[in-house]
Amino acid sequence: MKIDTANIVFDFGGVLMRHDRESCLNDLRQLMSDEDRTNILGFGNDKDGTLRARFETGACDTRYFLEHVLTLCKPGTTKQQIIDAWNKIHAGIPDEAWETIRQLRANGYRTYLMSNTDAIHWQHTLLLYRQQVENLFDDVFLSFELGLTKPAEAFFRHVADAIGEGATLFVDDMEANRLAAQQFVGWQTYASIAELRLIPHSPID
Repeated sequence: MKIDTANIVFDFGGVLMRHDRESCLNDLRQLMSDEDRTNILGFGNDKDGTLRARFETGACDTRYFLEHVLTLCKPGTTKQQIIDAWNKIHAGIPDEAWETIRQLRANGYRTYLMSNTDAIHWQHTLLLYRQQVENLFDDVFLSFELGLTKPAEAFFRHVADAIGEGATLFVDDMEANRLAAQQFVGWQTYASIAELRLIPHSPID
């Protein structure tokens, strides 16, 4: 396979950042009822229409999100407890993932990040991995900053326009997002970072 000036667009959660949903859920269970957690935050259910969905599109800011969630929590709960519980979903990014991206960049690929995420999760990410994010991605496209979420066509077209010409590979663990990328902008897709071992060592191989 020959690829000319290839771009590689990475999803974040589930591709780079490992998820620990159970730890997040367990901490949230200590703060609020199961019904509120499901209906407002969307865990264990479709998140469309939830406060979480609004937070991911930037329709509400961190202050509003925390104050609203706080009204659902047990008396005495603090905003920091909510933040800590919310960030429990982050279980770390393996060193091998960063090394794979370093090698891809060394071999001539341009790398990007495209994520459905919110301001709290992104702040936590930068607290842990700011240097890697700044050094290993040519650009970062975040749902809460752009007001767009995958698998919406507008999000993919925005990213495709921003990164410009060149064949693009897209890595995302969600099938709906991979199908959207193929349909809307013609990207070749992969389900995991491990699958990138199948691509050429450099875009011109």
